[in-house]
Amino acid sequence: MRPRDIAIKELKSSGYIFKRNGANHDIYYNAERKSTIPLKRHDFNETDLRYIRKEIKQHQNK
Repeated sequence: MRPRDIAIKELKSSGYIFKRNGANHDIYYNAERKSTIPLKRHDFNETDLRYIRKEIKQHQNK
């Protein structure tokens, strides 16, 4: 699995849904926590995956 596919799977399992497309990002939104996380569409790598995981964890602790 590609890192971006893993990030999408983890976002969805954490309650985030696809909200809209940005210029270079897709925006995922969690209504329960009222938080958004941008997800790069191009050149997504392991570093970006770690960032997404950190953001998910940070928003869960609020």
